[in-house]
Amino acid sequence: MHIYNSNHYSSTIKQIINDCLHSAKENPFAIHYVIVDDPKYYEEIFLKCTDTLFNIELMTLSSFYQKLLQIYHQDFRKKTDIQNLLEIIKMNKEDTSSLFHLSANHVLTAKQILDIFKSFYLYNIQETTKELPDLSKEKIKTLFNLYHQFDQTHFLEHDLIYSLIDEKCHNYYYFLTNQITIPKNQALIQKLDQYGHVFIYQDTKENEILDYTGYVTNHLFDSSHTKSDFEHPYQILKASTIQEEVKQVVFDINTLLKENALRDFVIYYPNDDYYRHLCRILDQFNLAYNRKETITNQAFQVVNMLLQYCLSKDETYLLDAISSLYLLNFQDHQYVSYLKNLYTLQGFIDDENYLALKKAVLKIQGHDLSSYSLSLIDLIEHSFCKNELVYALLSSLKLEGTEPLSLKEYLSLLQEMFSKKTHSLKESYDSLYLLNYNQPYSELLQAKYVYCLGLNETIIPQEFKNTNLLLNQEALALKYPTTYDALNKHQNTLRHLFSCHHQKIILSYALRDLNGGDLVVSSIIQKLTKLFTIPTFKKHILIHPSLKEDYYLKGHQDDSLSVLNHHLLVYKQSHHQVLPMHINHQHNPLSASKLEVYNQCPYKYYLQYMLKVDSINNSLIQSNEIGTLVHYVLEKNHHYFNNYQAKNFDSLKEDIHLSIQNYLKTHMLKKYTLKKNQFFLKLIEDDLYNTIIVLAKQMQHGLFELSACEERVYDKIQDIELKGFIDRVDLYQNYLKVIDYKSSNKELNLELARLGFNMQMLIYLEMLSKNKNYDKGAVLYFNTKKRMLKSEISILEKQDPESFFKLYKMDGYSVDDTYLEIDHEMEQESDIIKIKLKKDGSPYSNAKIISHDELDTLLQEITLHIQSLYQQMITGDIRIYPTRSDNPNIDMHINPCRFCHYKAICNYDIFYNEDHQIELGGQNEER
Repeated sequence: MHIYNSNHYSSTIKQIINDCLHSAKENPFAIHYVIVDDPKYYEEIFLKCTDTLFNIELMTLSSFYQKLLQIYHQDFRKKTDIQNLLEIIKMNKEDTSSLFHLSANHVLTAKQILDIFKSFYLYNIQETTKELPDLSKEKIKTLFNLYHQFDQTHFLEHDLIYSLIDEKCHNYYYFLTNQITIPKNQALIQKLDQYGHVFIYQDTKENEILDYTGYVTNHLFDSSHTKSDFEHPYQILKASTIQEEVKQVVFDINTLLKENALRDFVIYYPNDDYYRHLCRILDQFNLAYNRKETITNQAFQVVNMLLQYCLSKDETYLLDAISSLYLLNFQDHQYVSYLKNLYTLQGFIDDENYLALKKAVLKIQGHDLSSYSLSLIDLIEHSFCKNELVYALLSSLKLEGTEPLSLKEYLSLLQEMFSKKTHSLKESYDSLYLLNYNQPYSELLQAKYVYCLGLNETIIPQEFKNTNLLLNQEALALKYPTTYDALNKHQNTLRHLFSCHHQKIILSYALRDLNGGDLVVSSIIQKLTKLFTIPTFKKHILIHPSLKEDYYLKGHQDDSLSVLNHHLLVYKQSHHQVLPMHINHQHNPLSASKLEVYNQCPYKYYLQYMLKVDSINNSLIQSNEIGTLVHYVLEKNHHYFNNYQAKNFDSLKEDIHLSIQNYLKTHMLKKYTLKKNQFFLKLIEDDLYNTIIVLAKQMQHGLFELSACEERVYDKIQDIELKGFIDRVDLYQNYLKVIDYKSSNKELNLELARLGFNMQMLIYLEMLSKNKNYDKGAVLYFNTKKRMLKSEISILEKQDPESFFKLYKMDGYSVDDTYLEIDHEMEQESDIIKIKLKKDGSPYSNAKIISHDELDTLLQEITLHIQSLYQQMITGDIRIYPTRSDNPNIDMHINPCRFCHYKAICNYDIFYNEDHQIELGGQNEER
């Protein structure tokens, strides 16, 4: 046996390839088997050194074993993984003493046990008597008991092949695979060496340091920090995001293509997210590359959705299934969209075809592999449109087995059977290489430029966590592979990759991931910067027609896109104003709430009130619908808290219930019949019962009497017409008290009111006072939401009702000569409004009281602000310009973007859009 012993991968593999080609030429009648992990790439590597592979065969280790069986005319009928899993599941379920008898997921457990059995076989693992915790000993004992019961007759083929090898195996064998360290494979290789010529590559001996590659090979993962003077091709690219990182790399390749071919470039990517993003940008530049093809049975994906629905009763799975267009009666896009919108609006679908499908799916039942498969096949034959994939699926589902299974276990088995399989497709013409970090072939492929993407900590190097059934401590005791072995293998591969000879190697990393999360630079870059002085990659200005978004944002245009260019020209010439809409204008005065929305953000006002863009309705009762219902019930039952009319509340619950039912009949929506909404309606009934009793008690404490509910107000401020509704108006002598019902906590901040926020009720009080010639008494907010009483007394002791009543204090401001009339029974602290009195009877400084003069001044300032807003509105200003503050305590009350429905439309960009910044009590900019 000839061993090539070196830790410099590329140069050693080159030598092996040259030796193999020389031997093949010298021994034309002997077959030279080259066993590798990626035959397609190695075939290309060989063909860069020779024209033909006459007596050289490249294959994987598993293909090589099949080749040996063919030479000896043997057929090893290996059990499928499904058969093995079913056998393990059966053993676990039947053996009540098994540690895995009560597993939460028998299929997942069986899959982990099957992997352990394969390692037991391949590594010749024997049960150990070493000191371990009792639970570890029991686990190992259970695994070996199961392993000895397990039918190994048709498990793995190594023992059969070992017994067959004789003088027929007199050929040349080159083992360049990572799997040669496995004991079973080593035994086969050693026996082959008795009759043939075996060559293997081992990564054990330190390389002689002649240039930067040797220095990297020997020191990339050691503790050395000595900086080398060797010339090297490394450059570091730091990008703000993964998107920019990929664009910079592809742009760089595109600029270098003037003097190079695509095959001169290799891009290493760390994961599927990078791969998908790379593919998108490479396609935009029309650059050819080796693609990954994922093989999936689309028909099974539909079956998976249907079975998921059976398990969870989550109708989103069923809606996804009908969207696939694989199901009979659901092949019309518009019809399927209608059903999905129907579900979004009302929370259920009463369509005949949909209900029939749901009924058929829920009939899937069984008790073992055979019965579940027959039931599923019956559904597919009657509910699926037939095509090649469906017929292939039906053929694959003819499974037999009598082991008891749950539907969840059956689905897990099918998911294992139909798991996605990926393989790489290399273009026959010139194309660049996309390789993962387990394929260090860039130098062997004779690439000039290499780009190593995703060099961020936990990405590259990978983070290894032991989530296996056997812990590292147990694995070490058994001489079983551990995560330490996996880490060592990963480091070897990275050592091979970063020690290649190239004109340029770009070490690239991003500061943000695709979701905006923070990323940290890789320890590999940090180590390489300690070994060498590495220059920074010179970034490109990303202006290219292939990057349409960046290209147009930076003021350029693609001449081939004539329609887009024309619309942009018209847009610029019209000074960024939208085209006039010919609307039949009707008399429609403004409301204070509309002005507040415009004050928050002009663009939000435009979408909400001009274009009337509504968010997609949810099947749950929305907060605005709850508010409307509460207002309706309070108006219909106002006699309970109207001037002491209610003698008792015996019929209050029934009256509230009847009011709600009358409202639902008048505003009949199917979603109100949903059980989840019926539950909320019952909670609202209970809240309203408490609310009305509290309102009645508040009226008893004061001298004000109810004057009107849902009072309409109208007035003109110069040429601005304003209208609105007040939930409740109370009157005492010549004083008005206006109350706004809210379904959540609402605080009146006078400083914000000066800036156009919280001004609605203040404006309405002014309008009503002016129209009726009454004095302004108070503006208050009443929160109808149910309160939770916090108490320190025993649960057996009776609560004081006054403690509960105090929780319903109203927020807002009272004029300084009306607060005693609002709560005539106040002594030291009001139970109705937020006012405390000193011993001399005067209110504390923090009491929510305002003088007539202060209120008049405030209303004058609000009026001026309204006039300013109105002037801005009539100029057509609808820009994205949200009002914000640098003070978090202020911003949380005024920021319109926090819960805005229109985020997906406006796409606010911090680099492009501006904020309207305000400060309380400060000199604020005009809008």
